[in-house]
Amino acid sequence: MRVTLEGVVMQAENRGQAEKQGGLASAVVGGVIGAAVGVGLHALLETRVLMSPGGAAWFAIAIGLLTGIGVRMATGRHLERSYARGAISGLIALGAIVASSFVIQEIMKRREVAVKSDPAPVAAAKDDAAADEAEDADAEAVEEPEEAPAPRAVASPVGMGVGAPKAGATDVNPWHFVFMALGGLVAYELGRGVDHSKRVEPVVDEPAEGMGRATDPSE
Repeated sequence: MRVTLEGVVMQAENRGQAEKQGGLASAVVGGVIGAAVGVGLHALLETRVLMSPGGAAWFAIAIGLLTGIGVRMATGRHLERSYARGAISGLIALGAIVASSFVIQEIMKRREVAVKSDPAPVAAAKDDAAADEAEDADAEAVEEPEEAPAPRAVASPVGMGVGAPKAGATDVNPWHFVFMALGGLVAYELGRGVDHSKRVEPVVDEPAEGMGRATDPSE
């Protein structure tokens, strides 16, 4: 009988460990799927709707939200509090937020290359009248005397540098890091889960009136 009880305990422990490992694996899969959806929506928003990279930095929070939801949906049976699952969810969200910026930059670069390589449809559709007008405008520009803009162009380099951005300087928006941290925090909180175990306090039943003490029939 003792051997049987020990075997049952060992089986229960092994089953619990297997469920935890399965829950973490499911969390990874669900988090990756949710993060991929968030990256796709972020790229679509900035490259198709806003047409400006970095214009929707706040979407990092949405990526964290989608990552946490993916983890929750994938680990429906393991919704107890797990700090490991929360850490996995947060790391996946942060990686997706960083990857989305690279994806958006790559899409915009390819779009610029495609625009430069392909001829403009408007220029190909010009008619003879528009071409004649352009030639006349060029002829008038050639006939007009030049106003000697060279002295203005060769101005003091000190004056030209005032207020002008430096070559190669990149604008770093601190809000990007704020939204990135918030997105990771949202994913962590959703992936960690909530501790549903509540402390059960003992309930003491109060005796009803007249039943507090035993009564003596002689009274």
